[in-house]
Order: sequence, then structure tokens, then C-alpha cells
Amino acid sequence: MGALKTFLSGALVALSVASVADAAPAQTAERVRLFASCAGRLSATIEHGWLTNIGDGRTEQRQRRGFEDLIAAILPDAHAAGLDGPRILHQRIAAKFAQAQLLHTASFHRDTRRAAHARELAERELARCTAILPR
Repeated sequence: MGALKTFLSGALVALSVASVADAAPAQTAERVRLFASCAGRLSATIEHGWLTNIGDGRTEQRQRRGFEDLIAAILPDAHAAGLDGPRILHQRIAAKFAQAQLLHTASFHRDTRRAAHARELAERELARCTAILPR
């Protein structure tokens, strides 16, 4: 089953990149960084939704799993490009933390302009990810 999953994930990568060439970078290292960042940002969005009772998070969970599959599919190429597991995980955690900060500011900051700016940034970063995978 593992080989089939890898094959299907690879096919998904090819389809995703072909259908939204501008959304996903061509270089393996940049692509894996983007996929890890998206998985992290989606994790933060899911958790923020749970904490604030906004949405059920099903779509975001499905998308996060999609990015995790993409990371798994591209992992051999990422290793060849010099990216190891800890670096990829660091990218994911850093993006999760950044998205969590934006969402927190958007939801709870007293300065409405700053909250609106954080909301806009959080939405823009997430939109970059959702352009790659279908909702």
C-alpha cells in the first residue's frame, strides 16, 4: 500500500503543479518548503478554529493531509536536495507558529486596524496553500 500511496501522491503533485504552475515552485527544495509551510499553517488554522469554535476544520484537515502526502511523495527528492526531516519539520513548525500569531492578533487584538491587517495576512498566506490543493 505504501508504494501505491507514494505513486498517487506523486501523481497529485504532478497534477497540482501542472494545474497551478504559478502557485507551486519548480525547485524541489522550494516545493517541499512550501508544502511543509502549508501543512503548518493549516494546523494552526485548525487549532484556532477549535479554540474559537469557528468551523469544524474538516476541509483544513483534509488539505493538511494532502500536504503531508505531498511531503511524503517528494521526500526522496528533498533528501537529495539537502533537506532532511528536522529541517522540513522546522519549516512546518515555524509556519504554524507564524500563522497562529496572525490568527491570535486577528481575533483578539484591541487595535482594529492591526487585527484587520493580521487577518488579511493570515488569509493571504492560507490562500497560497489552498490554490495548490482543492477545497
